[in-house]
Amino acid sequence: MRLEVGTFPVHDIVFGSDTRWADGVLEVDKKELLELMLEDASVAWADIEVARPGDSTRIVRIHDVIQPKVKAQGPGAIYPGIAGRPVETVGSGRTHALGNMCITLCGEMPEITMDGSRWWGTSEINYIDMSGPGAVTPFANLINLCVTAEPRAGVYADDWNRIVRSALLKINDRLAETTLGLEPPELRAVDLDQRDEALPNLVFVPVLASAEHRFGPRTSMGTGIYGIGRLTQPWFLQPTELIDGAICGSYQENFTWPILETIVPHMCSRHGEDFNFVGCIVVRSNWEAQAEKQLMANRAAQLAVNAGAQGAIVTTNVRGQRFLETVLTVQALERAGINTILMTEEEDNESGTAPPLLMSVPEVSTVVSTGTGGVDASFPRVERVIGAREPEAHWFEDKPPIHGRYGVSHAHDFYGFGKQGYLDY
Repeated sequence: MRLEVGTFPVHDIVFGSDTRWADGVLEVDKKELLELMLEDASVAWADIEVARPGDSTRIVRIHDVIQPKVKAQGPGAIYPGIAGRPVETVGSGRTHALGNMCITLCGEMPEITMDGSRWWGTSEINYIDMSGPGAVTPFANLINLCVTAEPRAGVYADDWNRIVRSALLKINDRLAETTLGLEPPELRAVDLDQRDEALPNLVFVPVLASAEHRFGPRTSMGTGIYGIGRLTQPWFLQPTELIDGAICGSYQENFTWPILETIVPHMCSRHGEDFNFVGCIVVRSNWEAQAEKQLMANRAAQLAVNAGAQGAIVTTNVRGQRFLETVLTVQALERAGINTILMTEEEDNESGTAPPLLMSVPEVSTVVSTGTGGVDASFPRVERVIGAREPEAHWFEDKPPIHGRYGVSHAHDFYGFGKQGYLDY
């Protein structure tokens, strides 16, 4: 597939009487966007604020982060299949994107408890500092248009997730549509059909958790592929489909932005120079039986063989049994003769008494560490908090360093956006 990506840099976001992009400034009609948020009667309250790099601002209760994009030419819709959007294949034609910014969806997420355990809600370490030593996420370097919504009492978490995702994408469309009819200041072509036979063929293999095992096959809780979140056999996608948002949705604190805006565009930029980027093989995790886990790993390896791959980069997005499935995928790829790099967070070493990986096998021979998700520095007091109607006092206060360990990560980095990863943001 050949995809042109036109980027319209955003140097500032201002509220005004219209919604338009001009000369690097995105003007936003706040009233218009709030009306989109409040279209569903289940939304009790909503607000829209701007957080800029260097602001003494903390963004809390984050639900998802996306980059605004729209199809300018070609089939399909950006972020296909989510919240009833078309499922036509994307990845060709021209896509326009608003650069240097993101839309950050915030708000309290109704909790889901099962068997006395809390399985879904809003994490208390899930926040973004826009300045100071705690500004360690890539989002701190972007202008955040923060959309906060609060549900009416009694709204079920899955229903609320569908409602806010739909509203998020309506805002995405309205903002990105301001670029239609304009010539992008930055235009690049991603053409992966042309290959250099002297270079090795590489695939990207993200292992993405499915929420089906816990919430059912039709749940919206989690990361979807063309809107499908259930457990399926591995998907073979063109990299340009990912650029167009074929993968979308957050699995707990694992947001949409990192998987689409890090490894994939970087690998596209190296196509024809260091290697041929021949495809993305998406493996779903959270299978119950060992044979199922092994089967999915084997099928992913066979897809890579069919694509003529000599190398692979494998990532995960949740640890625990999901990491087991990731390691099985690495093992299957290596046994199929495909040189494989595992990019992953490490476990906390518990004062030197625990291994860096939950599981390893001899085939896991090349690993890129992206850290533990911990932050050694403290998070200083801030002047403003975004993400709640009436933020609790503690959100303004100093926050202690976060000691990364299993299940507790301030900055989930499975795709190398941190300084310990392959990509340095």
